[in-house]
Amino acid sequence: MQIGNRLFPYPVVNRNRDLTDYRDEACYEIAFSDLDNPIKEERHNLILQNIHIKLADDVLFDYVEKGLLQPILVVECPESVFRKTYELSLSPREIIIPLKDLTGKVTVSSYLYATGIINDYNSSNFVDDFNGINFDLNQYDIVGVDDGFNFTIQHNDFLDNESESIFIVQPGNREQKYLQYVANKGDSKIYITLPKEQYEEYHYIKDYPEFKNTLMGTIVTPILVDVFNNIQAELNDYNDMVDIIESYPWFKSVKYAYKNARKTELTLEIFGSTKALEFAQIVFNNMNINVIQDVKNMIMMESDRGVYGEN
Repeated sequence: MQIGNRLFPYPVVNRNRDLTDYRDEACYEIAFSDLDNPIKEERHNLILQNIHIKLADDVLFDYVEKGLLQPILVVECPESVFRKTYELSLSPREIIIPLKDLTGKVTVSSYLYATGIINDYNSSNFVDDFNGINFDLNQYDIVGVDDGFNFTIQHNDFLDNESESIFIVQPGNREQKYLQYVANKGDSKIYITLPKEQYEEYHYIKDYPEFKNTLMGTIVTPILVDVFNNIQAELNDYNDMVDIIESYPWFKSVKYAYKNARKTELTLEIFGSTKALEFAQIVFNNMNINVIQDVKNMIMMESDRGVYGEN
């Protein structure tokens, strides 16, 4: 719930210095103990790590300590119709939000409200227009605002069809140097992690159609080959495709993609007798071969513009 430039009949401390009714010495804002890694994405959850409020005003600080004012965090995601509030305090806490509840733009904001009636609300940090004036606050009156920040959660990175998607690509930790994945039984998706810097680069280019085959071929193919080899080694444990899908729910999308490509149903016999590398390319529309044509097309386009045409 972003407050924006809404006006109040009493002073409000706002992180936006253009809208605050307090002197520069006072502040109210969302804070994180670890500024380098405030938000963490795990396989199933989004975690706001060590989140708290930063509050600089003796009167407001005292009211919060006494429980007369309560800081609230609001997390909103219009696309998934998600909205939830969480109590904050001066001490860090962890907030866990299921990733399945979020998609698209996510807004995180905070406000400070009165838990009951407060008489003679006054602060030496009021700006001159309110200096020396006492105010009476009603329950739920807002006296602190931080309109926070936005970020984007994107799912279905590579496969969008009637079936559920196969992959989620997410950033790894700072120490990660290589492409990694997790494909446990029971998981609805394969979770791919990239080194943090490469993930940021991937996030920048992944929506460009001309790079789709390149990304699929370099990121997806080696993982699919490994995963398909592992499942093929377990085929004696399965009686039919339903058994595989029960163990690996994302395989439902593989089955659909195969039928779409070959116009025939995927069976255990077909899956078991097809080499993993070939099968991966069938499922993803021959992406490793298509990338060659994509690169050629890009070179030809640049050549036409004179980039590669000069010797």
